[in-house]
Formats: sequence, C-alpha cells, structure tokens
Amino acid sequence: MTNKKKNLVLGISNSHDAGVAIIHDGNVLAAINEERFNRKKNASGFPHLCIEKIWDIAGVSPHEITRVAVAGTALGAPPLNNDFSDDNGRYSFSQVLAEKIDLMPFGNTVLSSDITSSLYRKFIRMRMNTQFPEIVELIKAVGVDAPMEAIEHHDAHVAAAYYASGDASSLVISNDGFGDGMCAKVGLVEHSGEELKIISNNVFFNSLGTYYNYVTHFCGFMKGHHAGKTTGLAAYGDATKTIEIFRKLIEWDEKKGIYVNKGKLFRNCLYDVHNKLKGFSREDAAAGIQQHLEDILVSMIKHYILKTGRNKVALVGGVHANVKVNQRIAALSEVDHVYVFPNMGDGGLALGAAYLSWAKANDWKVEPVGLSSTYLGPEFTEDEVVNSLAAADGIDWHKSDNIAKHVAECLRDGKIVARFDGRMEYGPRALGNRSILYTAADKEVNQWLNKQLHRTEFMPFAPVIREEDAADYFIGVNEKIRMATEFMTITCDVTERCIKEAPAVVHVDNTARPQIISRGSNPDYYDILTEYKKLTGLSILVNTSFNMHEEPIVCTPDDAIKAFLDSHLDVLAIGPFSVKNVNKAIVAASA
Repeated sequence: MTNKKKNLVLGISNSHDAGVAIIHDGNVLAAINEERFNRKKNASGFPHLCIEKIWDIAGVSPHEITRVAVAGTALGAPPLNNDFSDDNGRYSFSQVLAEKIDLMPFGNTVLSSDITSSLYRKFIRMRMNTQFPEIVELIKAVGVDAPMEAIEHHDAHVAAAYYASGDASSLVISNDGFGDGMCAKVGLVEHSGEELKIISNNVFFNSLGTYYNYVTHFCGFMKGHHAGKTTGLAAYGDATKTIEIFRKLIEWDEKKGIYVNKGKLFRNCLYDVHNKLKGFSREDAAAGIQQHLEDILVSMIKHYILKTGRNKVALVGGVHANVKVNQRIAALSEVDHVYVFPNMGDGGLALGAAYLSWAKANDWKVEPVGLSSTYLGPEFTEDEVVNSLAAADGIDWHKSDNIAKHVAECLRDGKIVARFDGRMEYGPRALGNRSILYTAADKEVNQWLNKQLHRTEFMPFAPVIREEDAADYFIGVNEKIRMATEFMTITCDVTERCIKEAPAVVHVDNTARPQIISRGSNPDYYDILTEYKKLTGLSILVNTSFNMHEEPIVCTPDDAIKAFLDSHLDVLAIGPFSVKNVNKAIVAASA
C-alpha cells in the first residue's frame, strides 16, 4: 500500500488514563484509552494495547501515519491518589522537595513564582529529553515512520476542546489538577488561519482542582478519580458552614486573571485542610468547596469573556468533569454557548495532541472540524459476538427479530438490561453502547442497584431521553447546551413532571445529568426509547455505565458477558442477541 493519505496524525498519551487517537484532515477516525483493554482503571504508561488495536479500528496502517504527537512533556506520570502517592505508596522526588521548600519562610512566594515555574518546566523538559527517545522507539517498533513531537499537557487540552468544538470563535478554558507545571490555560484563535494562542497560564502551585481533591480525600475518597462523589455529596451539605475556610486558602485575583493559592502545597496543604475542617461534616465540606469552585470559575469565565469579547466557551480539563460547575457557567447571561470536551480529563490528551500537531503542520490554515460523535472505539461483528456467547457458561441466549422492541418490553417489565452494541464510547461517560438501562420510575433504584454493582455513589443515575421529549423533563434545554447534553457533561434543573415520573434520575437538589439524543446520533439506541414510549408513555430511562465498581466500562463481548454475570443483571442485549443469566433464573424460580 502506498502512502496516499496526508494529514494522518497519531496522538499518544502515556500519562493518567493513557490513550491513542488517529485523525485524518481533522476528522477523528478512532480514539481509545488503555484502561478499556488492560482493565485497569485510569491506566498510565505507554498504551501498548491501544497501539495494537487502533489500526483496525481506524482502518489505516502504521506506515500511512504522517505525523506523531506525544501529549505531555513530563512523560509517564503515575496515577495519583488524593494523598499524592502513587499506587505503590511512593512520593516523587520533585514533590518531596517542593513540600520541603513550602515549609520554609516565604516558601509560598518561592513556589508560586514565575522563576520556580520556569525552572520546573526546564527540569521536566530535561526528563523528556531522556524519555522521549524511548517513546519514539516504541512507536517505530509498530511500523510508524513519521516526524514525532511532544505537545505540552495544557496545550493538548486546549487544542482538544477548540478543534472538537467545531467553532472557530470559541474561547477555550482549561482547568485541571496539574500537568507540565500548569493547572490552567486559556486559549483562542484571534483570526482565521492564525495560531491557537494561549493568553493565560497558571502554575500548578495555584491548582483549584487539587484543592477539590484535598476535600475529596477529607470526605474519605482516596482516588483522584473519585471527585465526582464529592460533587454528589455537596448537595446534602450547607456551604455557608465551610466556604470561608476555602475563601482564605484560594481566591480569584481579578487583576492577574488567575486563581491564587494562599495556602500550602501537596501534603502540607492536605493536612492543613483536614485540620481546618475538623468538626465539620463531610457533606458541609463538600458543599463548601463545590460552591467556592463554582464561584471562582464563574469569575474566571466572566473575566475572559470581558477581555476577549468571546461569548462561546469550550471547557476542558479534569475540573470540567464537574457537571455542576458546567451548569453554573452555562447559566451566565454573558455566555452564548457552552461546549464541554467529552473526554475532558487526561484521557483526552492524545486526541488534543493530534489536533494541535495537525494544525501546526498545516501552518494553522485549518478550521475546527468538530467532534459530532463519541462512538470512536472498537465494534464487533455478529460472528465475534456469537463466538463469545457460545464459549460462555451460565447463560441462555437467542437472536431477536426486533432487539429494540424486546429491550423495551424487558424494561417495561422491570428488568435491568445491559446494552452492548456498536462502537465503544470515548471518554468517561457511557452513552448507550456500553450502558445499563432501567426504568426511571423506581425511586429506590439508586440504593439497591448501586449496591448490586458494588458502587458507593451519591449522585443519582443519569437519564437518557429523546430530544423531542426533553423539554418536558428538563429546564433550559436549548441550543446553548445541546452538545453538552448529548455527551452528558452538564446538569440541568428538572421539571415537576420529571420529579413525578422519573424520580430515579433526580438528585436531592432537583437536578439531573441528562443524555439527550436524536435518532441521527444513535439510531438503535433511540429506537429503544421510542419502543419504550409506545409501551409506557415515557421515553426516559436510567442510563448508567456498564461496569462493576472500580472497573473500566466494558470493551469487548467477553468483558460484557463477565460484567453481566458478576453484576447479576436480568438481561444482556448484545448486538441482536438477548442473553439471560441461567443461575439467576434458577434462583428466582426457586424463591
């Protein structure tokens, strides 16, 4: 095969939630993350399995690649717990050194200075110079022979949101814990055909996302990816009891256009936050940091809208996994449109790096193509599904003439249905192709189904609904947040009808995180909702991710069958096949 394709870019990330993406002329052919293949949540390190699988998914060969972009210059960062240890309980040399400096007189001033930031960034570039050749050799080993470059962490974040938004006028805001010495960047393209320009940076010492993780640790959640539990818990607390603690520790500086840490760093700050929160409930602590996070980021958005005149914002970075923050931003009168990159955390870095490398290679004379779907992973043939079903024990299965109608009938009858079909979703949200579905009318489902799945969640299950029915259940659903609701990256206030008819998806603060779909976005999934409405008068269902607690969302038919049996669900709809758990049926019959 000759190399006929141009602008075929491979993006790679080996940091938290490592992954790979391939784009062609700005269109995403495939984007996947290592955790789905090695079954280790937020897997870091070189994404060997992704590199092995992506060629078939994208339909290209390694030698066709014209450029390679590696996300992050501090390569191979280990997954962090909320006490800043790695999974082996160790702490990095640079962290320990920073903590010692932090305890010295004027340590805060030293660590937050531009000089320190510059020195740190030089240090990680030195590390990159020793590690990058290793990455190059691993990539070449699979048959890729193309120019390779490293893309800074937040530059990849900003590029991901900008080019995926599809809107050249977007103002991009990136906020996360930290990466390559930074915790936030703001970017835009001033004029068509010009470079994606960074207009604001904030050093890692000031990280607002890290403060959120301090409180997540206080609430008893050890892993960094458990911040969503803090978000859910916040609705049960009283922010007024603790918010002043956080206002004194980290604040918005309107003159500088950044948020500023007035406290300590890493474990020094973690222990200080714990001490200051002694005597307060974890609900009130969560409420305080959630309110403070929202207040600061609202100030940030307003500041840069006023500064740039841009009213359409694209949000990215792990902080914007916080759906309540995104709702608060969308509610601003100054904001005309909100786009949240669907793989907003570090899992999206590979795609962002690919986007940026593609734009640079074309002298910036490209427009954001837009990301219209997150179904960017592998799919499996009917024969592959049959082979997995035939090899499995403890199941009974048959092919359905009308799987959408069959699933709807099962849901009407109160069955829990796991759905596995089509290409796997990209990002942390299950969007129907790797989902568990159930009636939204059962108010108690959040307690018993979470227990069945071994989860400890405080947010209710998310709903899925057809777009033509959405306004009956959710307030303020419009074009301003359309993409955010399709990708389930924002919460909405609910209507009285939603509270009455779909209590399973309503949080204590009367919000929900909906997935609103059209037939064009996922026809087979949409047809299930249509058939369910014919049977019940409702087209709203519970949609939760198809996985057990602390496991990644299922990827393959074998993963789906194992998770189905382990979680003791009623029905697995896998492609056109309906599967029952034989052992569960026997137990039910003898009860």
